[in-house]
Amino acid sequence: MSARRYSVAAQDTNTAATTQVGVTSAATIRPWIYDLVCGSDATPADNAAEYVLQRNTAAGTSTAFTPIALDPASPASLAAAGQNHSVEPTYTAAGLLLNWAQNQRATFRWVAAPESEIIFPATAANGGGVQTIGIAGSAVNMNFQIYFGE
Repeated sequence: MSARRYSVAAQDTNTAATTQVGVTSAATIRPWIYDLVCGSDATPADNAAEYVLQRNTAAGTSTAFTPIALDPASPASLAAAGQNHSVEPTYTAAGLLLNWAQNQRATFRWVAAPESEIIFPATAANGGGVQTIGIAGSAVNMNFQIYFGE
């Protein structure tokens, strides 16, 4: 894997069927996720939600933000990132890559085993997103951190 690594952070309300954060490929690179962290900064309560990381073939419409290079000597990321989606990405049927349920009071972290990173195609506008697929209780503000390489 490449030594170019980046970080993206996002905040959004975990409304059902809403994408929280996404990473979108460029035509020349294959970004790969190796670490994902999710937690809430809202007042503690017993709310729960189910999330999925899944592939998409169109990024949707979101607030774009620039991935941060973990090594300041790295060039700017070719992949893009977005949060607060107003138009959902076009998700790939049966493209679920990671699925977890989480209580608001807990923090979730997924770290890829070596050679098990989640890889997206080198196709413009393709990539992946974390989507809330169900909530139990109230929707709350969630924070996401994704680390990826290219």
